[in-house]
Amino acid sequence: MTVSDNLLAENINDYEIDQLDLNIIKLLQQNGRIAYSDIARSIDAPEATIRYRVKRLIDEKIISISAFINTGKIKYENVAHIDLEVTPIFLEANINELIAMENISYAASVTGAFDIMLEYIYGDNDELLNFIHSLKRNPNVRRLNSRTVLKIYKAQYPARIQP
Repeated sequence: MTVSDNLLAENINDYEIDQLDLNIIKLLQQNGRIAYSDIARSIDAPEATIRYRVKRLIDEKIISISAFINTGKIKYENVAHIDLEVTPIFLEANINELIAMENISYAASVTGAFDIMLEYIYGDNDELLNFIHSLKRNPNVRRLNSRTVLKIYKAQYPARIQP
């Protein structure tokens, strides 16, 4: 069992997720707009139960349902992936500021040569350049690597949860 499996198991145990919840989550991942009645029919459960379970999953922040923009289809938005090697102080001093930024669509601690991975949505090259320069001026950023996404072929993040 990996570290992420252990964390997932802890989260599942903390929130008492069962097979019914997992079936609901799977259907919502396929279509976040699916009607509760369709979910109920698909998994042979009462619609009222589905409504209650979805509400509980959302309230306990196990899931969220939102629209995902395929930035490859929108002409005025561009995506850059930015990797940061940072000092330990960076997480304490700067991570909350970064994740509060509207242009940051994804932020994660990662393993490997870098410590933080960001997805930055920008309008034009000047905006991206200014953001990169602001990161480079931060004394807690040791190294930065950026890549511009030219075309998105697939953008889907389904979790493969096992009971």
